[in-house]
Amino acid sequence: MRNTQAAIFLCLAYVVGLLITFNPWVRWGLLVVAIPLVWLLPRFWKKSPNWQFLVATIAIVGCASFYLELRVPKPASNDISNYIPATAERGTTQFTTVQGIVDSYPRVTRSQNGQFWLNATQLNEIQGERLRPADVSRAVSGRVYVTVPLQSVTGLQPGVAVSITGTLYRPEVNANPGGFSFRDYLSQSGGFAGMRCDQLRVPNESQTQQWSWGKLRARIAAAQVQWLNVPIGPLVTAMVLGSEAVDLPFELRDRFVRVGLAHALAASGFQVSLILNAILALTRKRLSVVAQSNVGGLALLIFLGLTGFQPAVVRSVVMGMAVLVGLRTQRKINPLSSLFLAGTLLLIINPLWIWDIGFELSFLATLGLIVTVEPLQQKLDWLPPTIADLITVPLAASIWTLPIQLYVFKVFPLYSLPANVLTSPLISIISIGGTIGALVGAIIPIFGSAISWLLYLPTQLLIGIVNLFNYLPGASFAVGQISIWQLIALYALILGVWLVPSWQQDWKIPTGIGLLVVIVPLIIWKTTELQITTLASNDRQILVIQDRGKTILINSGNESIARFTIAPFLQQQAVNRVDSAIDFNLDAPAIGSWQTLAQMVAIDKFYQIGDNSTPSEIIKFEPLLLGKTRKFDRVEITTIKTNPVIFQIAIPEASQKWLVIGNDTGDLTQSAIDLEQLTPSSTLYWSGGRLTEKSIAKIRPQVAIAATANPDPETIKLLEKNQVRVYYTGRDGAIQWTPAGQFKPYLEGEG
Repeated sequence: MRNTQAAIFLCLAYVVGLLITFNPWVRWGLLVVAIPLVWLLPRFWKKSPNWQFLVATIAIVGCASFYLELRVPKPASNDISNYIPATAERGTTQFTTVQGIVDSYPRVTRSQNGQFWLNATQLNEIQGERLRPADVSRAVSGRVYVTVPLQSVTGLQPGVAVSITGTLYRPEVNANPGGFSFRDYLSQSGGFAGMRCDQLRVPNESQTQQWSWGKLRARIAAAQVQWLNVPIGPLVTAMVLGSEAVDLPFELRDRFVRVGLAHALAASGFQVSLILNAILALTRKRLSVVAQSNVGGLALLIFLGLTGFQPAVVRSVVMGMAVLVGLRTQRKINPLSSLFLAGTLLLIINPLWIWDIGFELSFLATLGLIVTVEPLQQKLDWLPPTIADLITVPLAASIWTLPIQLYVFKVFPLYSLPANVLTSPLISIISIGGTIGALVGAIIPIFGSAISWLLYLPTQLLIGIVNLFNYLPGASFAVGQISIWQLIALYALILGVWLVPSWQQDWKIPTGIGLLVVIVPLIIWKTTELQITTLASNDRQILVIQDRGKTILINSGNESIARFTIAPFLQQQAVNRVDSAIDFNLDAPAIGSWQTLAQMVAIDKFYQIGDNSTPSEIIKFEPLLLGKTRKFDRVEITTIKTNPVIFQIAIPEASQKWLVIGNDTGDLTQSAIDLEQLTPSSTLYWSGGRLTEKSIAKIRPQVAIAATANPDPETIKLLEKNQVRVYYTGRDGAIQWTPAGQFKPYLEGEG
């Protein structure tokens, strides 16, 4: 085995060792299988590496897996998360004052608050009134995820000592399939506590730094937004420095992601190659090779600082440095080995980046450009070279990144290739012009604004193309959560086409197999599925019924629930169309949440329980009349009462009956419910308010699900007395019923 191949193989071994930590059984299973392979492989493969090399490979895999575990952040004994009161879990407020050092530049959240990281040093607990002197004071450590009113973070920057008064909380785990785990996100960043800030003070105003990377970024962003305004100015800055370096409007960012153009907002290899090519072209006749490499290295380091040291940018800069080393030593650098060595080096420095989606996509896209562009160009040699390049570059990157995108995001950007082909020239023009404008704007802002203004028309055209593809049907086609075996199979096929010459000639066969790997399990699932899911959504009753490809959604909560709970669940379940949307708490916030959801997934028909709700001029709701049964394929819904809302869901073929009782006030006592209107049902789904013993005896449930973390304790005692199995969505997460698996809480086994 040649040295280059051996180095790449060992780098892959290290990466595999990091990846197998997702499951301890996989780690030990792989190591157990690998040991006999060392003995067997040389006997069946004449070109096999020697046994010493194979043993070294296994050792690297094992060491990498344990190394990652050692580097996973863990709270110290005096971490501030250990002092969050137990009452915070039940929603009880206790004000505290935390002192510490700001550890990041503030960002704007979707809720238009400011957010930053704080390194805590002192905790002062306040009992009772919030402004009393502290009752308990102690030294603490640890990072805190702080949210604060936006106006309070103006001018805030890392290194500033602050004092914050507010409420501490433990970040929540993901309680719903397909949802976002805030706790995992914080822990990967080394934080285990969050804080909602009511008051922020900077004791010493003079500590503000005169110069910082953040101030330089803000200077560039201000220069580019001055004559371009929002959102064009922030978009140009994001395309030069990355979306992490500027507050790009979330709505615009979501539209780029939806059509497969997220890479346009991520500073990485394109900008690095642009900077290097420009510097080498300008200095080739004026400077020596050593001076050229020094200037190039300095420019890359400046670019790295401006982007905020994002993982994808660090990887690109390291590869750029390798090119400069090759220039300086007059040696040709192998791009493939440079990519693997750069990636491995960074993963040794910070192995947690193996789970950073930006790092993964950047690495895979670059790999695709290195190994796949040329074969694709040979296939498209009948096209003019310029047009062939427009197609092959985005296609090569997409081939290598698509499987991980399907696994993580669960959607297939249907128009990704045509969108990339059409926007590629515009992205190049904006990136080049934006880079020049940024450099000039950092020195003379008004000149930078003038240069950036020239990008107005191409940027407007880019936004128009993105909007056009977003308005087309099926812009993002949900394929559901593909399994690990599907992910491995897809990458095995891609590697096979790359490494096996005969597969390159018959590429249609592995492509067809790849499509079957994704589509066949999806078709089988959708044609046989039957399940009912109660989602955990902050004391809101949200119910999703899936029956052989048909979907019924009951309630949408508020806009936040629609966006971050319901939409991700529908994507995870490969739901691209809600056939029937039913609401029983119709009000202005509900209308807004239905509108938000309708922008993310198609909704055929809207219904409301009863006919006495406030009519909406925006969305037309058809009433489900009192005492009437409405059939939705195999599902039957009968409205029993409208105040409080009571209705029954029946699936006769599955011998399943659910009684749903909804009440915002939690008053479900004898006076609120007429016993004669209650019907026996196998499952009770209610808001968690008080129920009488007679009501429970009338319903006779086998399972009861409370849409809260704090159901009425007396009611729980009565249910348990009647041997009813009880779930709380606030404690157990989403509860899912299937004919085969019966009831399964999503947080089963969670700590």
